[in-house]
Amino acid sequence: MKFHWLNLTHLKIQRFMSESVIVNWSNVSKGVLILVLGALDHILWLAWYWFGYTHDVLHHWLSKSYFAGHLRYLIVVITVFIILILSCFLFKNNKFFQKYFPYVAVLYFGLTFIKGGYTIGIISPATIAGYISLISVGLVLFERRIIYFTFIPITIFLLIAIYLSATERIDYAPIFSEELKFSVLYKNDFWVSSMLFLYVPIFFASIVLFEILLIQWKNREKLFNEMSLIDPLTGIFNRRSIANHLKCIQEKNIHYSLILIDLDYFKNINDTYGHDAGDNVLKNVANILSQNLREKDLLGRFGGEEFILILNETNLTQAVAIAECCRQNLQKKPIVINRLHSIQVSASFGVAESLEDLSNEIVIHRADQALYFAKANGRNQVRYYQELEQRHPPHN
Repeated sequence: MKFHWLNLTHLKIQRFMSESVIVNWSNVSKGVLILVLGALDHILWLAWYWFGYTHDVLHHWLSKSYFAGHLRYLIVVITVFIILILSCFLFKNNKFFQKYFPYVAVLYFGLTFIKGGYTIGIISPATIAGYISLISVGLVLFERRIIYFTFIPITIFLLIAIYLSATERIDYAPIFSEELKFSVLYKNDFWVSSMLFLYVPIFFASIVLFEILLIQWKNREKLFNEMSLIDPLTGIFNRRSIANHLKCIQEKNIHYSLILIDLDYFKNINDTYGHDAGDNVLKNVANILSQNLREKDLLGRFGGEEFILILNETNLTQAVAIAECCRQNLQKKPIVINRLHSIQVSASFGVAESLEDLSNEIVIHRADQALYFAKANGRNQVRYYQELEQRHPPHN
């Protein structure tokens, strides 16, 4: 049972990584994600603060006068995070909310982070490294205008705080006691472990988000590349991918035969039953042709009602036999148009074989001539280019 649960969880994670593209989420959803991460981070800060102050060996490193006020502040900040998250479910369909909520979410997250950074030291490793991590994630996750609009004032606030701390106009790292601030910080175990505890969650959250976004970008790019090679109606290869495949097999010097297929009287189907029926016919024809292919063969839509078959390592005799098999299967399988009508579809086939020194364009042209010959001689038949040569031998 435990193994099944782990396996199911693994499958869910895989599906999320491959299908739930965060970068395509709405700005409101991204805002909710930022708020959830911000709330969790501040809960960790609250836990660290409470743990440090309530332990006798640690509390002398923290400012006693700062404790009560900052504790209330953290509780209020976490409460506001939760209220903002809940507001998304109440107003998610409101146009005004959809437009301005992402700005509010990012601005609130950034300001609370900088305020937290000020309390532990505005130029402390956790503050500076956290700021860089969050800016990097924000630029990847959100639109530029949202990040620039919110992080420019946050950056200005950060620089002002650094200046005021450096000139001693405001207290530096007020959460820590004077005893800690006057010690050698990098030799103080409590300070070092605090910096790690406060920054590591931000670091890992940033890494995980970057990893998810990178995987999903790669998957999306792969999907776009596949979509650019697939005919959206029939689900088979389009003319571009056919051209790429022909170029590839020519470079590898692979022998092949090529079949061009044109549906007979397809225009009549569109005129009689409508274009939706015509689309349905094309999808069914693609499916029927696919059932007659071998693993090494390739089927594509060449344009309109025309299909193309590339038969790798296949001579002319074999190609003609495959074409005839496809023709017979098309003819004998009625295609359902609607509840009341089904029709018989036939097609004409033109076959050509790649021979030495023949370019792909010439092979396609020869198959096209054979196809034209089939249509001119009554349609619903298979013809090959050599028949034309036999009928019209070249002149010496």
